[in-house]
Amino acid sequence: MLRLVKPARRGAVIAAAMIVTGAFLVVESSSARACSPAQAAPLTALPKIGATGVSTATSIVVLSPTEPFGLSLLVNGQNVAVPRWTALGSGVDQGEGPTSFWQLWIGATPGLLDGTAEYVLSLPGNDGGATVLTDFTTAAGYDKSAGTAPNLREFHLWRVRYPVADIASGNCVFAEYQTFITVGYDPATIPNTEPSSVVQAFALTPQTGGTQQTFVYTGSDPFTGLAPVGDYPLPLGEWQPDLDPTRMYCLTLSASGDGNLARLSAPGNQLCANVTQLSAAGAPPAPEQNGGQGDAGCGCSTVGPAPLISLPSVAGMILVASTLAVRRRRRSA
Repeated sequence: MLRLVKPARRGAVIAAAMIVTGAFLVVESSSARACSPAQAAPLTALPKIGATGVSTATSIVVLSPTEPFGLSLLVNGQNVAVPRWTALGSGVDQGEGPTSFWQLWIGATPGLLDGTAEYVLSLPGNDGGATVLTDFTTAAGYDKSAGTAPNLREFHLWRVRYPVADIASGNCVFAEYQTFITVGYDPATIPNTEPSSVVQAFALTPQTGGTQQTFVYTGSDPFTGLAPVGDYPLPLGEWQPDLDPTRMYCLTLSASGDGNLARLSAPGNQLCANVTQLSAAGAPPAPEQNGGQGDAGCGCSTVGPAPLISLPSVAGMILVASTLAVRRRRRSA
C-alpha cells in the first residue's frame, strides 16, 4: 500500500520506488491528474431524454455550469418561451462532473406543463446545430401521491491544517486549512422517478444561525463525500464547505423529482455535528477543540452550558454593597 507523504519527502520515496518496482511514474501521473481542475459536466436536463408519463406538475431542471441563456423549448413542435429560472445551487452530476442546477419556470400556469405533450429542450449552437438537453412526454395531469423522504443517518466534518510551504505547490493543497465531509443516508424514493433523476439538495447551517451552504447532487448512487485518510490526506472532495471549528453545524437533505410541485413529501430529518480538527504531516498541531470533540451527526439538540460568573466579580459586588450600607448608617447617625 502506498503511503501519502509531504512534498519534502517525495524525492526519497520516488527514488526508492524506482529501484524496487519502477512504478513511481504511474503514481506521480495519477496524482497530477487528480489535482487538475475537474472537467465540468456536459449540459443536460431533467426529466431525462426518453422519460414518459411525466407529471404536469414537474419542474424542468437544467444542469449547466453557467446560466442557461438561449434555450429553445418546443412543446408539440411549437416554440414556447422560457421566461425565467431559479438557481438551485452548485453541485455534482455523478460520473459527469461539477455543474450547477437551474429550475425553469414555463407554461400558462407558472411551473405547470401541458398534459399529453412532447417537450424538447435544446441549446442552439453557433454552427446552426443544437444540443438536445431533454426530450420527454407528459401524462394527462398530475397526482399528489407521496414518496419517501430521505433519511440522514450520520455525517462527519473535519478541518485539516497543512504546512504553509505546501500551499499551491502542486500537491493539491491551496489553503492552510481545507475541509472534508462524509454523509450516510437513505435516499428518497419518488414515484415515476429513477434514482439518477432525483435532485438531492444538502443544506449545512451553523446551529446557532448563520450563512447556509448548499450542495446539489444527482446520481444513481448516494453522495458519500470524502474522509481525511492517512497522515497527509489530499483535499479532493466534491464538497468542501467553509467550516468554523468553534461552531456546531446542522445538515438537512431534501429531494425532488417527478411531480415536485404537487407531491406532499414529508420533511427530511436534521443532524448536527461538531468539526474535528486535524493536522497533516509537517503542519503545526491543530488547535484544541472548542465546543467539544468532533463527532458524528446526531438527531438531537445541543444546549450550551449556562454562562459562569467569576468569583472576583461576586466578591467585588459584596464589598460595594457593604460599603454603601456603612455609609448609610453613618449618615443616619
